[in-house]
Amino acid sequence: MTNKHNRPHGHHQEKPASAEGAHGQHRADSGAEPFVDQCAPEGTELSSAIQALEAELAAAKEGMLRAIADFQNLQRRTAAEEPRVRQNAAGTVVRQVIPVLDNFDLALAQDPSRMTAEAAVEGLRMVRTELVRALERSGVELIQPKPGDAFDPHQAEAIMQQPAAGIASGHVSMTLQAGYRLGETVLRPAKVAVAP
Repeated sequence: MTNKHNRPHGHHQEKPASAEGAHGQHRADSGAEPFVDQCAPEGTELSSAIQALEAELAAAKEGMLRAIADFQNLQRRTAAEEPRVRQNAAGTVVRQVIPVLDNFDLALAQDPSRMTAEAAVEGLRMVRTELVRALERSGVELIQPKPGDAFDPHQAEAIMQQPAAGIASGHVSMTLQAGYRLGETVLRPAKVAVAP
C-alpha cells in the first residue's frame, strides 16, 4: 500500500531566506546616498560670511587698541597735571594764611616794655580770628559741638564722661578741643566729654 504522505525521492522542500539575508539584499539593491544639508550655505556665501566676521574682528581690535591708547594718554596727562593741581591748591591756602603771618609779625614788632598782658592776649585773639577766617575762605569749617548736642561719632571723639546739669545721657557736656571739616571730610574730629 502506498503512503500518500510520502514525497517522491529527489524532491526537497526549499527553505525561506533569512531576515538578515533579505535586509542585506535590500541594502545592496537600494544603494546608500551621502547626506546633503540643503540649508548649508554655498561656497560663496560661506566665504562672504567669513570675510564679514574677519572685518568685525579687525574693527573690534582697532577699537580696543584706540581705547587703550586713549586711557594711557589720560594717565600721562593726569600724572603731568597732578603736581600743578596740588601746587594751585596749596597756593590758595597759603594766600589766605599770609595775612595772618603779617599780623604775627606786627605783634612781634611791638615793644614788649610798652605792652600789657591784656594787650598781648587781645592781639593773639585777633590773630586767631584772622586765621579762622582764612581757613573758612579755603573751605575749612570748625566743628564745635555745644553742650546738650547729641553726640555724633562721625564728627567728634568722646574722650571722657562728664556729668552736667540739664544734659541728658549720651549728649555732649563739654567741648575740649574743636575739630575741623573740609567739605564732607573730617580733618580732625572734635574732642568732647559726654554725659553718662
